Amino acid sequence: MTGYLSAFTPDSEPQAIADALRSDGGVIISNIVSADLMDAVYDEVRRNVSEEDQVGNSALWPEGNKTVGGLAGVSKTFAEQLLVHPKILDVADAVLNPFRPMGSKRKEVKEMQDGEGPPPPYSVGQLDDGGSQLVWQRQTADEARHCDHYTVGACVMLEIGGGREDHQALHRENAIYQPFIEQHVMPEFILSTMWAGTDFTEDNGATRVVPGSHHWPESRLAKSAEIARAAMPKGSVVLWLSRTLHGAAKSFVTERRTGYFASYIADWFRQEENQYIAVPPETAATYSEQARQLIGYTCSDTLGWVKGRDRNDLLQPGRSGQL
Repeated sequence: MTGYLSAFTPDSEPQAIADALRSDGGVIISNIVSADLMDAVYDEVRRNVSEEDQVGNSALWPEGNKTVGGLAGVSKTFAEQLLVHPKILDVADAVLNPFRPMGSKRKEVKEMQDGEGPPPPYSVGQLDDGGSQLVWQRQTADEARHCDHYTVGACVMLEIGGGREDHQALHRENAIYQPFIEQHVMPEFILSTMWAGTDFTEDNGATRVVPGSHHWPESRLAKSAEIARAAMPKGSVVLWLSRTLHGAAKSFVTERRTGYFASYIADWFRQEENQYIAVPPETAATYSEQARQLIGYTCSDTLGWVKGRDRNDLLQPGRSGQL
């Protein structure tokens, strides 16, 4: 496959976007939000994060670039307008295939689950000593789900300011879990997004993405003709899968290239960035329930529960888990 990313419009069907993601590993949705919204996020970052704390100082983001971690905690606009954007969540639902959708089907499924809901995928076997044993049943392809729900992996502002003299090494998002997942075959469990806080151009470091690389063996190296550039106007977003090679490009100009990164991960993986420090309860309490759930203030029947707290909103009293 040559280095080309399909571009969709804000009106494109989420399923069509998800199908292209599965096929190519990465896509662009052009002009999905306004340029003014991008500026609003940037203004909040500047108000809430000192210049000193924005300085890049790592091999991945060397001096001359800017990084801001915990973006969902310093920009409510980011959390409430980008992180929970309906189109992105509908695509995430299609790609990550959760029991509890986070997008447009969220309320419909919640109402069903609050009622009788579907039976759990296990049976109870009776033992010869009078006890019992849970036996989990293998699901068919039509029934299989990738996770109970998904949460944020990380939320970061990444800005190139002319200090990116070399391309960032191409890498896969699942690398943060290696080598521990190498021996496992698993369904898609990460969807990553990079929002264009400024125009992304060939000159200012637009993200490099390698279409088709999510199908490659780990040892295969990308050729230059296979590498696409996520050149897109301000207010657009590029999405990619967990095994798609990608990385920031070097910059030939001094103007800033600002991106807002957010990943969505299956709930049974640990979040890359500790969201409970980045967005503590007192901050999360000022956000919508949907934003809180994505940040991580929700749980499945078996993971992340807190006795005496509601499973759908762990900041509220109720019941979660089996205690």
